Amino acid sequence: MLKNSSNLNVPGIYVLVLEIRSRVCLDINSLGKPCIASGLYGYVGSARGFGGIGARLKHHLRKNKKRLWWHIDYLTTRQEVVPIYIIYAETAKDFEEKLANAIATNKCWDVGVLSFGSSDKNSLTHLFKCVCSRDQCFETLLEIFNFLGLKPFKLGLEESVHH
Repeated sequence: MLKNSSNLNVPGIYVLVLEIRSRVCLDINSLGKPCIASGLYGYVGSARGFGGIGARLKHHLRKNKKRLWWHIDYLTTRQEVVPIYIIYAETAKDFEEKLANAIATNKCWDVGVLSFGSSDKNSLTHLFKCVCSRDQCFETLLEIFNFLGLKPFKLGLEESVHH
């Protein structure tokens, strides 16, 4: 069963779902200069440090960042990129690789950019492009969380975006 939100100040795993409204080209030292087509994308991440998922989400939603720390920062700082929602689950265990690998084998998700966000994991990528309908992509994420034994929550973000 999916709930709309819970305490975000917990350690956990998440998929940040973003809409890229027009093609963006990034300049990331470790990945080169990938260009990403418009569409719906999911980014797999984890937050096991202080502040948990809430602190990580707050970081992702900030458009102005002093330093681009993670690959995802290069994307979330762009005006063409709009956070839609986050699906997350509380866990102290590291599910990042398992979640990314499960999404990679799902028919509704394709690799967005090879090696994006996954330099410290044995995964093809942590950025995936939705290739089915929005509803199908959402449902498959829920199924994957449940399959991994996680209890997914959803938080809508479109009205929470801070410029």
